[in-house]
Amino acid sequence: MSGKKKEPGLKSALDLALERMGAAGGVAVSEEQKKALAEIERNVKAKVAETEIMLNQSLAAARARGDEEEVAKLEEQKKSELARIRRRGEDDKDRIRAGH
Repeated sequence: MSGKKKEPGLKSALDLALERMGAAGGVAVSEEQKKALAEIERNVKAKVAETEIMLNQSLAAARARGDEEEVAKLEEQKKSELARIRRRGEDDKDRIRAGH
């Protein structure tokens, strides 16, 4: 990844979560799977940020026009799209964990 060495004892949030899953009876995750999970997480964060930027611009324009109906529609669209992106990311991560 970045080439930086981690200090002994410091773990990423992903490593900690994976350890907790293992302690809770989860399946061990390979290094390849960890990398794939991290990539999915990065992609989800990027898509969330992109969607928020685009819809926030549309929301600002609708608010400037005083179009409350459009504001409500865009807020619902934003909520729905963000939930869809996150759900798809979780589904993708579940497939990786299952080995598919």
